[in-house]
Amino acid sequence: MAERVLLLLGPSTGGIRRHVSALAMGLAERGWEVATAGPRGVLDGLPLPSPPAVVDVPGGIDPRSLVRARRQLAELADDVDVVHAHGLRAGWVAALAARHRPLVVTVHNVVLDEVDGRRAPMLRRVEARLPALCDAVVAVSDEIAERLAPVTPPGRLHTVPPVGPRPVAVRSAGEVRAELGVGGAPLVVTVARLHPQKGLATLLDAAALLVHDVRDVRVVIVGEGPLEAELQARIEALHLDEVVQLAGSRPQAADELAAADVVAVPSVWESGPLVVAEALQLGRPVVATPVGFVPRLLVDGRSARIVPARDPAALAAALADVLRDPAAAAAMAAEGRRAVEAELGPERLVAAIEAVYRGMLSAP
Repeated sequence: MAERVLLLLGPSTGGIRRHVSALAMGLAERGWEVATAGPRGVLDGLPLPSPPAVVDVPGGIDPRSLVRARRQLAELADDVDVVHAHGLRAGWVAALAARHRPLVVTVHNVVLDEVDGRRAPMLRRVEARLPALCDAVVAVSDEIAERLAPVTPPGRLHTVPPVGPRPVAVRSAGEVRAELGVGGAPLVVTVARLHPQKGLATLLDAAALLVHDVRDVRVVIVGEGPLEAELQARIEALHLDEVVQLAGSRPQAADELAAADVVAVPSVWESGPLVVAEALQLGRPVVATPVGFVPRLLVDGRSARIVPARDPAALAAALADVLRDPAAAAAMAAEGRRAVEAELGPERLVAAIEAVYRGMLSAP
């Protein structure tokens, strides 16, 4: 009989959703019986081995919401071999509900004041206490692993980058560009949640500089989030109405990435970021900040351009360099693709997660 794993996700709108989907499909291909669960709608539109169940993992740690989510998860976890929660909130619910089942928690982000706001102190307490309640903890980056090491029992901490589905562009670059209204203009694309963590204000300031160096350049930001009105106001204040477009969310962002001349990732902090891997797998050159796996896997000028966070001048200069020399940009993208495939291929990462399960299940 196949071993069963339940993947639990909390509230999410970003790359964690794609990670859970890719992991679920990869585990199913390796013979696991995979169930998924999370808040209603959180996994909609993603490939999964079976329809997800509803577990109302709360956005905070409200006691009444936790009790409801705990009850929902306990019913689902009765007949599984492993419960694997993703994120601190889902991990806390799983720790309460799955006490008699082996528990793995993947930590995708550290707690940051600018990201978590008023919830940060409470989430820091969860971050400090949760690892001791788990049979295994997976950190998706070295930075997260370093932060968790002091509070994780020996032998339980593993570092495995997030699994991303292999991106496939469905529409042609010409079709996407026509829809965006950019034609053959030099095109910078960013795919990100409109959130302070993503450094999009820096990108707008860089765009204001870039227009003086690259004729007719266009910048398209794909995503939605709480900063939409603020970013639109900044676009107008910088007189970038004809240059920068907030394109909203897209069901198939790989199309926009594949249509770009360069993909910009100006994030202040990331655990992945999956969008860097996706852009390089699609053969597009990347300009990114040194977040997540970027400084470990990529080399500035060889496999990507790497610039400091919150530095509009450096970002604008790197984007201009890439746009001015398409041949060098293509060679850099090809080298970046080789680096990403060697380290972040989905098959390799799913096997690494399975090894965590096997080691945990075989332990006394």
